[in-house]
Amino acid sequence: MRPFSIACGLALAALVAGCASRPAPRVVQLGDGVFKSPTEQEAQAYCRSFGAPMRFLEPRPPGAPAGEVRFRCD
Repeated sequence: MRPFSIACGLALAALVAGCASRPAPRVVQLGDGVFKSPTEQEAQAYCRSFGAPMRFLEPRPPGAPAGEVRFRCD
């Protein structure tokens, strides 16, 4: 019974470490199919991840950080 509990403990530790090491998503859905991202590269990578073409939306709202983009994955 002891080897089983050690194996379960190691599996749980590996699961927690795997979840903690994932990067937080930096693309935010604003609604009605519009997303925002801190950089153009991350926006392109997001749409490319499921094969959708991307379209940037303009203009940027006042007070938005430099480099932030709003886009759609069509």
